[in-house]
Amino acid sequence: MLRRWLTVFAITLLTGCAGIGGTGQGKEMASYENPVNIIDTQRLYQMDRTIVQDQALIEYVERIRKRLETAHGELCNCVVLVDSFGGYEAYSLSHKTVVVSAGVLAQADSEDEVAAVIAHELGHTYSRDNIKGLFQDAALYTVKAGGLALGAGGYTLMLGQFVDDATRGLIYHQWNVDQEIEADMFALDLIAKAGYSPDGMKMAVRRLSEYGAKTLATRPDYAQECRKKVGNKIVTDAQACSKMLTGADASLYQDGTKRLKAVTEAATGLPAEQRRRRSVAEVPSFASVDYLFSMNALVSNNAPGLKKGLAAIERQSRPASLAGNVAVSNKLAVAHAMAGNRDKAARYLIESFEARPRTAWTFNQLYKFVDRQGDPTAVERTLQEAHQEIGLMPALLPIEAYLAERHKLMVAFVFTTGRCLMTIVDDHKTLNLCDQFTKQAKAGKLADW
Repeated sequence: MLRRWLTVFAITLLTGCAGIGGTGQGKEMASYENPVNIIDTQRLYQMDRTIVQDQALIEYVERIRKRLETAHGELCNCVVLVDSFGGYEAYSLSHKTVVVSAGVLAQADSEDEVAAVIAHELGHTYSRDNIKGLFQDAALYTVKAGGLALGAGGYTLMLGQFVDDATRGLIYHQWNVDQEIEADMFALDLIAKAGYSPDGMKMAVRRLSEYGAKTLATRPDYAQECRKKVGNKIVTDAQACSKMLTGADASLYQDGTKRLKAVTEAATGLPAEQRRRRSVAEVPSFASVDYLFSMNALVSNNAPGLKKGLAAIERQSRPASLAGNVAVSNKLAVAHAMAGNRDKAARYLIESFEARPRTAWTFNQLYKFVDRQGDPTAVERTLQEAHQEIGLMPALLPIEAYLAERHKLMVAFVFTTGRCLMTIVDDHKTLNLCDQFTKQAKAGKLADW
């Protein structure tokens, strides 16, 4: 028995670390010229986003990537994915994977603008800026795990309502302003060489700046809101703390004036033929992009607005390219639950459970479901599927330790115990949460998260 424990623990030490983006295996995916990195896709699913598997869309962004790559004269050996988010965002998960959100394709005025966004991210990949920012993964995971400490339901809120804030803090806070301007200069030069208009670069920077300004205009001081005194009590606002600790607003919504000025000045130095070139090609319409962008109607601060948005979305036919896309069913499940439509919420949640691949939010809900069912075989299978689909996620570790102890899963228990112990050096909060959840399991108590 001791030898078995030591063997499993040794395996834990070898495999228990979160994967580093851009490393590990790649997998072939339809319409992509290069393999798609598995660890990068797992990180995407951890952020509750999914890859849009629309062949025409994939071919479009990949064609732009190859055109830019040819103009640069050096292969990036990377792919450009389109994620399910409806906002105007783009980021690079590693030097192997650039991601453009569906919202960029929905809002861009021209192909030149889309090319500028992709070229900017290629600037990060070619310079390997991603490697310089990897340390921030730990900060993101710590903040997410900290949601558990807020009490019953806090963790669900962190993965659901607050996941975008934590995600943005990771995506955008990796780069400082100088790195962003450097990538802008690279992109401006590259799109000019590739035959695109510099107006695309100006519009991309301007649009992101406007996107941020609108959001910042309504934001309170999160440092003050995080913990404040109400009567004789100190009240913790999880959402405000999330925004403050991840640096979401300070990074995503940074003032674009400096960047736009730098791009405009640099554009004047381009050769006359490149400088005077104007945008011509429009962005094609993609049913998947239009549908995902329409889901922004679910963003509402009141029940009537939410119900109106839901009605508008459900009058549409979901495109075939989004069939089984868990990001869609996740959002619809949450929206219907918030609107009080329990039957529809349950239906969409089941759809999410049955989808492949799934996201961190989906597994968070599925863990609770199989725990209440009480079938150890189902729990063990779900744990294995989670690790295959989203990787080893520190934010879910305390729950996994609880499930392993509660359902007497020996191998899973040793594995999660080893992973919990490995957090002792740099993540005491997760270690403490592992201990708290395991104690609840030993006491026969149902944990709530």
